[in-house]
Amino acid sequence: MSNPSPRAVFFVDGFNLYHSISEAAKLLPDQQLKWLDLPNLCSSYLHQIGNGAVLSGIHYFTAFADHLHDRNPGKPQRHRAYVRALTARKVNAYISHFRRRRVWSHELDRWVAAYEEKETDVAIACQVLALAMEDQLEVAVLITGDSDFAPVYRAFSKQFPEKRLIFAFPFARASKELKQLSRDSFTISKEAYANFQLPDKVRLPSGKYVHIPEDWKT
Repeated sequence: MSNPSPRAVFFVDGFNLYHSISEAAKLLPDQQLKWLDLPNLCSSYLHQIGNGAVLSGIHYFTAFADHLHDRNPGKPQRHRAYVRALTARKVNAYISHFRRRRVWSHELDRWVAAYEEKETDVAIACQVLALAMEDQLEVAVLITGDSDFAPVYRAFSKQFPEKRLIFAFPFARASKELKQLSRDSFTISKEAYANFQLPDKVRLPSGKYVHIPEDWKT
């Protein structure tokens, strides 16, 4: 009896991916990139996993930059529209937050307010390990180039030696350390961002539609 196809679950570091798309946009200025179709993008890389792997879920982690609302209200609104489109396509979204803190500015010679994303990395790590513990996957694929996830790989490999954890590096975000840990890792091309875009309007479960932000159209 043949072995069943391994279930692959993708975990997306939203801001790492966003910065990658911003870099790709500099090289593909005439292409629409931000309205990214994650389900089809992930499906297109299943061959990298091998053994007839099947897509068993996508978990997207991010935070809304509401602190930018006063000077750039469209930015968090566009982000929310995108998350609504993803969840309509059966992507699981996890929303963390930004925390305000004071940092010293050498340029201004005074303390200034700064904001940092909180909890996203921990949320990803917890979800990866939880789904592995619940035996909901054979392969975990982390879309990130953040070397902070090296301890997650080590813990995963120790606790679940029969499973695999692979890194899918966003364009221009590859990590040498992570690649050395997981030899099966691969890089997502900038062309893939352009090739896998959602329709300009996505139907929600309510029957209404969410539309691509005007600023993201090309």
